[in-house]
Amino acid sequence: MDEKPVKRICIVGTAPTWHDAPWDDPSVEMWLLNDMHLLNPPRADRWFDLHPLDKMFFRAQGKKIAGHDVPAGFFLRPQGHLAWLRAQSIPVYVQDAAALGSPSARTFPREEIVKRFGPNFASSPAWMVALAILEGATEIYIYGIHLATEWEYLRQKPNLLFLMGLAAGRGIALHLPKGCPLLAEKHQYAYEADPDVPKVQAQRRVQQLETERIHTIKTLRKRRWWQRADPNLASRVSWLDAQIMDAKLGVQYVVAGSPPAGL
Repeated sequence: MDEKPVKRICIVGTAPTWHDAPWDDPSVEMWLLNDMHLLNPPRADRWFDLHPLDKMFFRAQGKKIAGHDVPAGFFLRPQGHLAWLRAQSIPVYVQDAAALGSPSARTFPREEIVKRFGPNFASSPAWMVALAILEGATEIYIYGIHLATEWEYLRQKPNLLFLMGLAAGRGIALHLPKGCPLLAEKHQYAYEADPDVPKVQAQRRVQQLETERIHTIKTLRKRRWWQRADPNLASRVSWLDAQIMDAKLGVQYVVAGSPPAGL
């Protein structure tokens, strides 16, 4: 049985780990996207901008644009982005090659990919992983794609992980850079200690103290002249206030892994 020809593809986004991509390995095809040309990457073998060309909102060079200034449904791009895409000699994948109007333009094979993998695609990297699988990739590198910050990215992450799982299930080797949050679980569920247990314990201690404080205050308020009638309960409230403050500082300590500022 003949071995499958080696085909290495690296999909690169703009998150910080893009610097670590295998730029110097000529055996790896570099697939870049959107306006990453602003970062002056060392090379690219294919370019992708799958957003509607008529739904791009362009900003002047050096000008900052607030998110709320971009019309809903539009995608922010630098002025001259379309001209840059048209000037490329490498294949440039867009929704409609005719609309871009350049010899290098390629219509992205959406229909074929949907036929093979289903209709659920939530990001450009997901489409690109599917194309890499379709073209027979034996290894897929994913650099500079974290999907860990904005709500839009967090919504896109599960779909990308699904496509990565499909790739792994087909025997395609996945390569991710150190520090990438994709496929970066903190422990093996049920077989290893959950590192979040101390945080959960600290948070539950805060909840326990706050519940006791509420109960104590309710008890005091049910009594006439409550402050004089039972000074022990009043003192208990003050003590609980101090304990709650300490417990909340303890939560910060556990989450940060170091003492809170000022301690």
